[in-house]
Amino acid sequence: MNVRIPRDENTRIEDSHDIARIMRKILLRQNKLHRKKEYFWTIGLSTKNDIEYIELLTIGILNQNNIDPVEVFNFAVAKKCKRIIICHNHPSGDVKPSESDKRITQKIKKGAEVLNIELLDHLIICDSKDFYSLAAHGLI
Repeated sequence: MNVRIPRDENTRIEDSHDIARIMRKILLRQNKLHRKKEYFWTIGLSTKNDIEYIELLTIGILNQNNIDPVEVFNFAVAKKCKRIIICHNHPSGDVKPSESDKRITQKIKKGAEVLNIELLDHLIICDSKDFYSLAAHGLI
C-alpha cells in the first residue's frame, strides 16, 4: 500500500533523522490500538535523496513481522529506484534490533546488491522520538 507523506514534510532527505521523523508521523496517524502492531515500510529515494515512494509492506502482530525480501524490491524495481531505506516500528518502545531484525537486514542487503540497489539504512522507530539506525551502528 502506497503511503502519503505528511504535508508539512519536505521530500528531500538529509539523514536518518529526517526519515525517522517522517515515519514516526506516519505511524502516529494510526490509533493507539493499531500502533501495538509492527508496521514495515520501504522508502524509495532518487539519486538526489528525494522520496520517490513510501510503501507499507506488512502489518504484523505485537512483536513480529514476516517480511519477504521479494516484496521489499517490488516498487523499487517497478519505479527504477536505485536507493532504498527500510523501516519498521517496535511497539514495545525498545528500538534495539532483535537478531531477527539483523538477519532480515542482511537478506535484504544481499538482494539489493544483486539488483544493483543501494540499501542505505534500516531504521527502527517507536512512538517516542527514539530510533535506531542499523547503518549508523555498522550493521549494514
